[in-house]
Amino acid sequence: MSDKVRLASIGTGRWGSELADAVARTGTAQVVSGWARRPEGREAFAEKHGARAAGSLDELLADPEVEGVIITTSHQSHRDMIEQSAEAGKHVFVDKPFTNTVGDGLAAIAAARDAGVLLQVGHQRRRTPAKRRIKAMLDAGELGDVETVVTNQSIPNGFKMPETAWRWDPKQSPLGSMTSLGVHKIDTINYLVGPVRSVFAFTRAGRVKPIDEATVLALELESGALATLTTSFFTPVVNDTTVFGTDAAAWSTKGGTRLRIQGRDDPEPVDVELAPIDELADQMSSFAAAIRGEIPVEVDGEAGLAVIAVMEAAVESAESGRAVEVASVMAGA
Repeated sequence: MSDKVRLASIGTGRWGSELADAVARTGTAQVVSGWARRPEGREAFAEKHGARAAGSLDELLADPEVEGVIITTSHQSHRDMIEQSAEAGKHVFVDKPFTNTVGDGLAAIAAARDAGVLLQVGHQRRRTPAKRRIKAMLDAGELGDVETVVTNQSIPNGFKMPETAWRWDPKQSPLGSMTSLGVHKIDTINYLVGPVRSVFAFTRAGRVKPIDEATVLALELESGALATLTTSFFTPVVNDTTVFGTDAAAWSTKGGTRLRIQGRDDPEPVDVELAPIDELADQMSSFAAAIRGEIPVEVDGEAGLAVIAVMEAAVESAESGRAVEVASVMAGA
């Protein structure tokens, strides 16, 4: 029998297939089974990835060969899928966002804890080479005291998503692309300089589509630093994070593949050479290594929950027109 970690995919759409490809690139894990509600979807997935097409979720979860699952179903289903998988004794990788609410997140964490299985959340954007380098610089004190952080993650998917896409549902995509894209930046801010203390949300209501067109969050961090987060499904692609410190500033651009640094007394930024990182394969490799007990889970349920708490505070802020404390959201759950 192969010593590779054997995984199964719950959800066989585009992103489920992307993660299965990433698993194959690790060399330490393999996807052996897949299930989705549409038979044609799971059959196509199985053929592409050399896996079995499970006839039902129960069949997949009862498979003794499967050690862990990769959940890429719609956001609102995550809690249920995590609970069922944990009850079946399967380690869980769930794509972001972790859940739609803090309450669901707490229940999912409890289910994994009680079952004694690992729980990892798919925030791979923190793993890009520029983010890793900025984190190392922050830990070494090379940027000084952080004053502000500026982030933007947007793509023009709103012009090409099919009308039947679940992301058009405001209940599954509160604040529009913030639920699908902005959560990556929330995790990045938490990872680099967080946690977040309070949130003020500004959102532009959809004029043609049912979800918000653009959302901007103003964030106050526990450290006293300030941050902004912009996201939209209706602009050209941008994926940038900039950290401004008292000693230096660092720009992560091009999706975290490019880094520029400017010291306080430098006339202009300079490019920093970075070794490329396959962040998706790195993420799935770490899941496999955690299952084997070689490393702890980096982005665990608590890290995923911290993102959801900020999201829930942002939704409340957009509805109330006031700043919302993240601690109050947690307490309310």
